[in-house]
Amino acid sequence: MTNVVGCTFFAGILLQIHIGQALTLRGNGAPGERCKMGGNVAGQCEEVEACLRDGGVVRREGVVKLCDAQGSKVFVCCRKPHRVADELCKAWAPFWHRDDGKCVHEKQLIVGGVDAELGEFPHIAIVGSQSGGRGIKWICGGTLVSPHYVLTAAHCLESRVPVQFWVTLGEHDLQSKGAPDLPSITGTFPPSLLQADELTRSSAKNAPTKQTFRAEPISHPQYEGSLVKYFDIALLKLETPATLTRRVVPACLHSSATEDLTGKELVVAGWGYTTYGLGELSRILQKVTIPVVDHLQCQARWDNSDSPPRGILADQLCAGAPGRDSCGGDSGGPLFEKLKSGQACEQTVVGLVSFGPGCGGQNAIGVYTRVSAFLDWITGYIAPN
Repeated sequence: MTNVVGCTFFAGILLQIHIGQALTLRGNGAPGERCKMGGNVAGQCEEVEACLRDGGVVRREGVVKLCDAQGSKVFVCCRKPHRVADELCKAWAPFWHRDDGKCVHEKQLIVGGVDAELGEFPHIAIVGSQSGGRGIKWICGGTLVSPHYVLTAAHCLESRVPVQFWVTLGEHDLQSKGAPDLPSITGTFPPSLLQADELTRSSAKNAPTKQTFRAEPISHPQYEGSLVKYFDIALLKLETPATLTRRVVPACLHSSATEDLTGKELVVAGWGYTTYGLGELSRILQKVTIPVVDHLQCQARWDNSDSPPRGILADQLCAGAPGRDSCGGDSGGPLFEKLKSGQACEQTVVGLVSFGPGCGGQNAIGVYTRVSAFLDWITGYIAPN
């Protein structure tokens, strides 16, 4: 494989706009064939204009791969993260249903919130850290997005000392000591998923109600720290894959980066404080419904000394209302939508708790990392095939 010295004129301007300073490499593959992108993630050879028009990406980890040319057309290794996310969501749908056809959680629907129903949010995770031989300190929330990965905020993984991260799935009451094992949910995993064949062949018949794992932290490479507040997204790779049960099911990923969500009522859930700066984590998982706030209104709220240096960007969302808010300890947890049409049971994570002005005050507009803006990065890990 050799460097391509410059891009030729055909569709060259369009391609150059999207590759920037990327290393452009000559690959192999005819139109429609599989190919490998940067980071060894799978793509498909497609004409560059068609790829970009359909929301595809051609650049991964600073590399663009060219496929075999066809006449005057440029073909590139193309990946469409929104289609990968939609494929995963379709795959998770059967896992969200019980044998009788009803949804896996036992009942359908933080500050200003109420107790969640037992098993209501089977995608939710609690994230902890451990250092120096001490016990696990539970610090943040997260969302299961595949049997191997939990999505959370990058600022949750900052530490001045070496730490071991942990994830618990199927949690509800932090003080409960245990419950009977649950039967695993079996099904077929999409071939794009990491280790899909091994997961499909898994012979686990039962699993604990609460599943706890060591986890490897993977922060977004452009995250600069909690003072800057941008690219506040991370993955935790579980040491062993989770066993899916009616209390442990992956969430869907919101796949539209352009949809105007203003006014939409979404749910945020977590074990965070119920009063700013006071107390301990909530014992019982809390939930609250909050509206998405117009971007300009949010920008005006944050137009002060507390504002991120470049303001509120398109890859962030704002949501909240007086008395209804996320709080400390909810960081990294999901802002999500509960499907209500027909027999749809899946829950879709739209945002991650990032930062806010306090907890539930008059100007309670929290800022959330917008998941759909990072689909390529997320799916490159959870569904690289």
